[in-house]
Amino acid sequence: MAGPYTWLPLSAAISAFSARLGNSALWSTNAGELQAYLTQALREWSSLTEQWTTDFTFNATASQTWYNTSSLAGSPRLRTVTDASLYSMMQYMLLENPTGAGTWTGTSQFTLADLQNALQRRTQEVIQAAGCNIAQLAPLNATPGTVTTLLGDTVLEPRRIRFVPASGFGSPITLTREDAQAFEYFIPGYLGSGPSTTGPISWSVVTEPPLQFVVDQSPNVPGTYDVISLNSGPTFAPPASTLLGVPDDWSPLPMWGALADVLAGESEKTDRQRAAYCLKRFTNGLDILRQSNWIVMASINGVPCDTPSLHEHDLYSVEWQNNPSVWPAVVQAGMDMVGVCPVAACSVGMTLVGNAPILDSTNTYLQVARDQWDVVLGYAQRLASFKLGNDGFASTQSLEDDFYRAAQATNKRLMDMGIFTQQIHSEGRREDEAVPRGGENAND
Repeated sequence: MAGPYTWLPLSAAISAFSARLGNSALWSTNAGELQAYLTQALREWSSLTEQWTTDFTFNATASQTWYNTSSLAGSPRLRTVTDASLYSMMQYMLLENPTGAGTWTGTSQFTLADLQNALQRRTQEVIQAAGCNIAQLAPLNATPGTVTTLLGDTVLEPRRIRFVPASGFGSPITLTREDAQAFEYFIPGYLGSGPSTTGPISWSVVTEPPLQFVVDQSPNVPGTYDVISLNSGPTFAPPASTLLGVPDDWSPLPMWGALADVLAGESEKTDRQRAAYCLKRFTNGLDILRQSNWIVMASINGVPCDTPSLHEHDLYSVEWQNNPSVWPAVVQAGMDMVGVCPVAACSVGMTLVGNAPILDSTNTYLQVARDQWDVVLGYAQRLASFKLGNDGFASTQSLEDDFYRAAQATNKRLMDMGIFTQQIHSEGRREDEAVPRGGENAND
């Protein structure tokens, strides 16, 4: 990271934070808790403003098409937040002992299983809404005479399918996504018996049950299906600590959903007021996440290139994966998933919306601008006041309002400073805009 802030030591930030809280015994004896609130405040600020754009370079090889920027070594978008860190945060906010994924030593009001199950559900919901766990599946067998292929139960949604004939039986073909009605209208011999003479050209999941797709015509030669899909996140299994499966700066989002569920429980768990607040934070956060960006621009071997959606590139650069002469591009298959075109050994440069760094490389200074520090500190105070409940928490609402207003003002200022800022900040949504998945694109 170039140009780190070196004006605010973490120790000074925690002292200022403790003073804001009145040095109360509820917080001041636990610097780890105060640092956790500051970390969440900085991550939420980063998710709203997308300020930490960072250049990143990796070497592509001739044997690999797809790369995931959330797992490439050295990527500014590496996912590091675990379920255990969110259990600790929720335990702080619920006035329980912060044991993370370890043995529960808190009160009988909640249990670790309460937190785990709620976080698991809400994490999967975030992954589906954001499409943030895209991967290439292992090749699936394509059997002549069979139009149906089963998917594993970790697949939430297939996004793109290619039929790859066995060696010596022809070239791969990228199938178009259709539905059974289109098959009936436009495919002669649809539902005919036996293998087709031409093989599949389209696929559908619209009129099929979960965990399978069908093709319009069965394969006429042996081969496999190459599937890009949206997949479920990891299964949390305390006391093990598991990576969350969503971008770091958005990790508070499933936590808000989990708190909504936990506080909506019956008997001594019930806190309808704070449960409603957490649910609102979760649903509003999903809307913002759907509008978020993750990639700004790219280059291949030092030459700027386009970053088209996978859908666009399949339409306008047919079978690009098998064409060494195709125009260079970095193809977006969804959040953090890119294909290098042409498939060849090369140097790929990307400008990505990186994770909030929190601290500088020496772990000394908090990474926050001077003009942003007051609203970040105020929002951290708002988070810390959650444990007060009722009037104590409600009295800090203005601090949250100030935080969001400042983020909006920052975005407006940055928007006015560029020429194509709006296009830059929507670059990472090209695949969802080309192939709407619901939410904000449903009626486009």
